[in-house]
Amino acid sequence: MSKQQPWSVMQDLGDWYVVMEWPNGVEDGGPGRLVIQPVAGTYPVGGLSSTVLRQIDFGKAIEDFRGQIAASQRRSREYEKYARLRVDQLRAALADGVTDEYLSRLSSEYVRAVTRGQAKVNDYLAELVGKPTSTVRGHLWQARKQGFLTGSPGRKGGELGPKANAVLERIAPDDLESLTAIFNQVRGAET
Repeated sequence: MSKQQPWSVMQDLGDWYVVMEWPNGVEDGGPGRLVIQPVAGTYPVGGLSSTVLRQIDFGKAIEDFRGQIAASQRRSREYEKYARLRVDQLRAALADGVTDEYLSRLSSEYVRAVTRGQAKVNDYLAELVGKPTSTVRGHLWQARKQGFLTGSPGRKGGELGPKANAVLERIAPDDLESLTAIFNQVRGAET
């Protein structure tokens, strides 16, 4: 997992701009770091002065910082609900058997997991669908064999095949309606 970048807010100060940073884990108070730079890349005549420093609006920066935190938390809640929806849809598709829809959804989850660097992808997918790893491995083999997933069996990686893309495009309107409902629920709970 990659290290999270510190939060930052930028303000325009005319010929200068300031970037204020808050360390990870800090959600209140002023910034831990200030960087003031010339806008044009060359230092204005007279250099940095106390007049420029007095233009820094710490109150507005803290307000912007808190807004970033709130937006990030909303996105996290939306993503968690979306991830649960995908898992529920994957399990529902498997309940109907090893169908084209199931293999397409499984292939999509596989590609998503590989892309984000998930360790032990087959174990992760087995946990999602509630089946043994060997069963999921067999389903992925079928997905590759039937053109839902590209790549070589036994090798990590690959992309969605044309067959999976066609199935996912066909079922996307249902997914879009579910996502819209989730986003509206999250936004409604915040007001």
